[in-house]
Amino acid sequence: MLAGFGGALEALRAADAMDSDEVHYWNNRMFVALGLEPLEPLPPGFKGGRTVFIDEGERPTPPPAPPIARFLELIPVVDGDRVVPYGGRLQILGIERYDSVVAVAWRMAPLPDAETKYADELRAHDRDTEGLPDHERESLRRMFLMQINRPTSFAFTLADDLGTEYLNTGGGTSGGRNEQTGRAQFMPAVPERASELTIRWDDLVFRVWIGDPNEAK
Repeated sequence: MLAGFGGALEALRAADAMDSDEVHYWNNRMFVALGLEPLEPLPPGFKGGRTVFIDEGERPTPPPAPPIARFLELIPVVDGDRVVPYGGRLQILGIERYDSVVAVAWRMAPLPDAETKYADELRAHDRDTEGLPDHERESLRRMFLMQINRPTSFAFTLADDLGTEYLNTGGGTSGGRNEQTGRAQFMPAVPERASELTIRWDDLVFRVWIGDPNEAK
């Protein structure tokens, strides 16, 4: 923070928007704001810069690493393959149940047709690039489509019949061409008394019975 602030002040001085006294004043304002001792003024007429070393003291002890979640079971999903808009299909491969977390393993293949999904946005982009050479327009179009069709759209939520609040703690995606696979992880673990999990993606709802098989709905 201090280095970035100092660099900005030096840029203003180089543009003759500040003199040396003003630079010294604002540098000291930042030092005080950060809880540091103000600097001594530089000699009159000094044109160079100065290096400031800040003693960080003893580094705080890092928090202990969380224990590794203990795997309990892989819960299969019945009717886990659904059609998604624009020509894709989403498959919920299973529920990974651990003692401290729970994860949803999924696959999307084929992927939705991005050209159809974002047709309005692409038409507007094509209008904005009219007049450019064809090869440049095509390159810009591909880049734009990649930006608006990111895998961050694979957002899952999880709920159960006990009303547990599950926090999405991340996961990851991989794939290419016309397939994406991923894993969405949640905390806390599924309570022992829970009988049903509900997974949502966009407008799709997957209900997974995890209670007594003899009582399955």
